Amino acid sequence: MQAGLSTKNAPSPKVVLPYYAYGAVAFIIAAIVLFFTADELSFGTMGLKIYSLVHIIVLGWITMVIFGALYQLIPVVMEVKLYSEKMAMTSFILLGLGTPLMAYSFWTSFTAGTGMMMAGGTFVVVAIIVFAINTILSAVKSEVKTTENKFIVTSVFWLMLTVLLGFLVISFPQYLPPNVKSLHIHLGIIGWFMMLVVGVASVLMPMFFISHQLNRAYLKISYWVLNGGLVILLLSFFLEMDPLVTAMASISILAGFGLFVKYNYDAYAKRLRRKLDIGMKHSVLAFSLLFITMATGLASAFGDLLGLSGEVMVKLNLVYITSLFYGFLTSLILGQMYKTLPFIVWLKLYQDKVGKFKTPLPADMHNQKVADAHYYFFVAGFITLILGEIFAMAILIKVAAVFMLITALLYGYNVLIVLVHKQKLEKLVFAKPKPRVKKTEK
Repeated sequence: MQAGLSTKNAPSPKVVLPYYAYGAVAFIIAAIVLFFTADELSFGTMGLKIYSLVHIIVLGWITMVIFGALYQLIPVVMEVKLYSEKMAMTSFILLGLGTPLMAYSFWTSFTAGTGMMMAGGTFVVVAIIVFAINTILSAVKSEVKTTENKFIVTSVFWLMLTVLLGFLVISFPQYLPPNVKSLHIHLGIIGWFMMLVVGVASVLMPMFFISHQLNRAYLKISYWVLNGGLVILLLSFFLEMDPLVTAMASISILAGFGLFVKYNYDAYAKRLRRKLDIGMKHSVLAFSLLFITMATGLASAFGDLLGLSGEVMVKLNLVYITSLFYGFLTSLILGQMYKTLPFIVWLKLYQDKVGKFKTPLPADMHNQKVADAHYYFFVAGFITLILGEIFAMAILIKVAAVFMLITALLYGYNVLIVLVHKQKLEKLVFAKPKPRVKKTEK
């Protein structure tokens, strides 16, 4: 992977690094907001303050880091230069402005169509359009047509549809059917986040595990099964089909993710790098948490057919959303930061010094003890958060928020020391060859 990141197509670090910095700050803010929304979460209600929290996590934390990582990764996996670095900076500025405006508007119980909410929503929509155009035009120039690239490009189309529906929900809710909000959520979760994760993780995980001879048929089948299920799910919402159709679409989607998990499990089982560093520990944990997301999602899809009560359905959906955003995706980002950000900074500072000076390794650029600590605080926070939601205990959710805040602060510290890392060069000293002694004849 690190060899791949160093290709000549990689963009300037100034395009990528601001995304990581912003994401780290948003992660801290999300933990603070989680503490103050504990009462609402314990009741299982989706009030406006919860929507504020969700948008901080989804836009400010997860999407922001994903955008930055993709701007670094797209030139690598597609073997092409990023179409426009200026567009990449534009999407950062707009997303960075729009996210707090939307979050604040939700927190203060906005009225649909008000100025601040409209401004924030517009900034976010334009940011995503700019990102999508940049991604698609980069892909068009690429001659690499792998299944992983198809996943990435397809996820961008689903993202566009997701934000369009979201913009309509906050702008003209009175003209839309009630299930559009639910459709907006499902498209964002499955079409954007999960579709993208499949494409990106299928590249990164085998690289970091150093795994070979994987069965790529799993990925090819997964692509069509996932998208087919998502299209059926989309039609079932608009045409108000029988719940059985929705359930079958959900099974198709879960089967697609199952094939993806199988592919990555094979990469783990066949890995040459047996010892897992902190980045891969978080990544393996993320895939373990994905099973909670898949199980609760499947149970929710069959809720009506199984005759589950409204209270049970609320808790299922709450655990489903939490395990996805605060579990799988957050753990994956926490881990992959240690595999990408240090090397991006290393390239900036040391790429042209190799062979001339002794340079530190990318793994030496963060504090290992801090990374280990936030791993355990994250595990404690996630478990406590899920228990607080299941047993409707606000105090547990507040304790979880404290654990998550400690996680975010420790993670933010490591991000900071990587970003401000200064060159540390040591002149290479080569031993002089011993002079040859001529043998004299007797």
